[in-house]
Amino acid sequence: MSKSKSQQIQRQRIQRQRVYNVLQNNTAKLHNELWLENGMGSAVWSNSHGSASYDKPGHHTLSFYLAGGENTKRRSRTGDLYGGEDKLCLMPKDHRSDWSFSDPFRFFHFYFEQAHLQRFAEQVFDKEGRHIELKECTFVDDPFVSQLVRQTMLKLDWSQSTDRLMLSHAQQMMLLHMVRQYCHQPMKLAVSSGGLSPQNQRRVIEYVEAHLSQAFSLAELAALTQLSEFHFARMFKTSFGTTPHQYVLFRRVELAKILLTQNSLSLVDVASACGFSSQQHLSQQFKLRVGATPAVFRREQVKGH
Repeated sequence: MSKSKSQQIQRQRIQRQRVYNVLQNNTAKLHNELWLENGMGSAVWSNSHGSASYDKPGHHTLSFYLAGGENTKRRSRTGDLYGGEDKLCLMPKDHRSDWSFSDPFRFFHFYFEQAHLQRFAEQVFDKEGRHIELKECTFVDDPFVSQLVRQTMLKLDWSQSTDRLMLSHAQQMMLLHMVRQYCHQPMKLAVSSGGLSPQNQRRVIEYVEAHLSQAFSLAELAALTQLSEFHFARMFKTSFGTTPHQYVLFRRVELAKILLTQNSLSLVDVASACGFSSQQHLSQQFKLRVGATPAVFRREQVKGH
């Protein structure tokens, strides 16, 4: 390979470097991250000084400012733009931007590919998604994103397999919002009031009951019904009156109540058998739904017998 060809490939590689990698290589501090099996990622960062430049990244990035940012600016030929708390930026793939910052600020990133946007548009709206194009936005207000990020995504424990079900659903809601509000040709969602068929309800129930001790994703549940994750979550809630995430947590706690009557099992063993990653996670979810810790519940059951 010629030297010029090699240099060209290297330049292309650098140009398509992920926003995540650019931040890792400068002064930003990573506080939390999660990459789901669907390839989409979420991360919480902070930064206080320095600069960052994005040169044609090969993916889309939604950036939402959680705190600070008034002295964070995007440099532009037509005039610098300044950020602030609750401001949203959309950075489509292959865009170019230069940023500088001089005060501490904290921000949330959502990373997704053009293929995610295209597939979502096709599955949810049943329309050709090949020409869908995301708008570029800098420091705009978006109450929906603020609510979804602050009240749902950041309140979940990203290390817990059960909470990842809810995070996956939140990602689907985020994609829906992007397609409806931030594409050059917004799409309208057809209203559907139907739930899952009785046969699909049985499939999902049986799968959940058989896999309570294991981690599984929203995509796996949706695949049982041959629906997109978004449609599945909507129709599941119509049928069961709750989200898949809450339903699975409820069933795991119900299983824990049965196992706690068996004194031969330790609390750690009960947590593992019910799909909780730790005894602490079991205790937290159990007390939230039953009103008592597993240990107290077990003692009360013993007294009652």
